[in-house]
This record gives sequence, C-alpha cells and structure tokens, in this order.
Amino acid sequence: MNILWIKDGKLGHEKQVKVLLDELSKTIDIKVYEEEYIIGSFQRITDIYNYATNQSTVLVPPHVKYHKKNIHLIIGAGSNIHARILQIKRGLKHEFDEEVLAVSLLVPSFFKQHFDLICAPKHDQHKLSGHEAIYFEGSLAKVSIDAVDESIGLIAIGGKNQHYLFNIKKIIEQIEFVTSIYPNKAWYIFSSRRTPHKMIQAIKKLAQTSKKIIVSEDGFDEILPKASIKIITQDSMNMVYESLSTKGSTILFNMKYLRKNKVINQMNELLHNKQVGYIGYNQMVKGLNKTKIHMQNPHHEVFAEVEKLAYKIKNKLNLS
Repeated sequence: MNILWIKDGKLGHEKQVKVLLDELSKTIDIKVYEEEYIIGSFQRITDIYNYATNQSTVLVPPHVKYHKKNIHLIIGAGSNIHARILQIKRGLKHEFDEEVLAVSLLVPSFFKQHFDLICAPKHDQHKLSGHEAIYFEGSLAKVSIDAVDESIGLIAIGGKNQHYLFNIKKIIEQIEFVTSIYPNKAWYIFSSRRTPHKMIQAIKKLAQTSKKIIVSEDGFDEILPKASIKIITQDSMNMVYESLSTKGSTILFNMKYLRKNKVINQMNELLHNKQVGYIGYNQMVKGLNKTKIHMQNPHHEVFAEVEKLAYKIKNKLNLS
C-alpha cells in the first residue's frame, strides 16, 4: 500500500502522523511518500479558494507528480494541508481515474464532507456533529511498555500559551522541590519551542547547582520511556499523552488556568480520574503553604491510543 503524507512542518502534528503510520506498518506492508508543505496564512486561504473553485494552485497541478506512484491513501494533520490533500485526491480522480482515500488526522476546518475519514481527539467531537469520524483520547504517541530506570527523572517544560498562566518563578520553585525530594535521580530537563528565553536561562542556572540536573536540547524520545517519574507542564498536552503512553509516573506542574476550554477540561479529566498526579499546595497557616506530590493511581495502565486507532482505521477502510 502506497501512502502520501503531506507534512506541515509542525512537530506536534508530524509526530502524531508518524506514530500512526509506524503502527499501521506493523501489520500492513506500506510505502510512505512524504511532501513538506510549509505555508503561511495567505497561501492557506489561496489553497482553500482554489480548491473550492476547482482551480490549480500552481502551473503544474500537484497531483501530476504523484501519477504512476499508485497512491492509495493521502494523510496529514493541520489546517494548512487539508486543501492540498483534497486537491491531489481530486486531480488523480479527474485526470487519471485513480481512486485515492483522503484521511485527516485532527479536525479539518473546511470541506469535512470531502474526506473519506477523519480521525480526531474526543475533545473535538463537538466540531464534527453530523460527520462520521473515529475518535481517540488526547493525542497520539508511541507506546512503550519497557521497564523504567529508577535512577532517571524527566521534566518537560512548555511555554506561554492561551490556556495556563506560565509563571516562571512558580515553575522553578516546583522543579527545585521535586529534585530535592528525589536527590538520587538524574533529572533531564527538556524545553520546547514555546519556552521563553528567561525560563531556559533560569533552568541552566539551576543546573549549575547540581550535577543531577541535566538540561537537554534533544533526546526527549529516548529518555521519556526510561524515566521513572515525569513532571510536565499542563499546557503541553502532546507531552502529557506521550508520557502516559509509557510506564512510570506522570505528574503535572501546579498551574493556574486562564479560562475554561477543551485543553483545561482534558487536563482536569485526567486529574479527576487520577490518571495523572500533580504538585499541590496545602495551606498550613496564612501565607505558608506546604508543597506535596499527589501521585496518580498506582494501577494506571499505559495509554495505547495509537494502537486502538490503527486497528479501527484498518477495519473501517478495509486496509490490508
């Protein structure tokens, strides 16, 4: 089976598509062609208009270069690539009579009814009223059931966002607390593209106080399944579900939310069901708080959303 993956250059989107394709490849013989389609908002609007009016976006229509590659399925995630997927599908059908399946991972902003299949997180279900879709929880991540290394801890830091107040001082205080109560662990700290420069500088300064604190720029995917405990900022939904898809404890930083929305509700549901732990503050007397880690349910199971989704897709589309 030949699959064309349209990539939008956004790490969070591409990691989810990759783990899904990797999972499908375990039981299906597939060949993946990749196209990087990194565009701005103006080109996105142009693509939507051209698709809606049945015009080509370039002098040589994008579907032409995929003719004779025998593409069976086109997939991608992110609003910038939806029109691209559909235009290639339409072109292959109209000019070469080639039937191709169009699959969107995450909810398309437009032309939902033109996709053969939409795979979306449950928290976006309200966006697909009247449309058939396959749902998964949170975000997709590689599954690992490997034993953890009790000598390793991981801290994952997001950044400024529209969901939570990103208080650098409070986060540093919590990092200091966690690393002090687990002094024998090597703590690998990972930042993200959203992490403010001031936060990164504060982390590096903290690392100078202990050889057990290691600031890492890469290696997240390698350290994550090994870490016995993982402390993650609540704004980083992808990293939270990546952590939940491995063994070890997942703990959320204490952060104040700005306003209720789907991300806040999703994190609160995980907390309510004790699927994650959290750093809490208990007031001893006025002006004096005691910090404590509330652990997740010790009997929690490793999330395997990508495995479930791959199975459903194969059955839905009769892939083999």
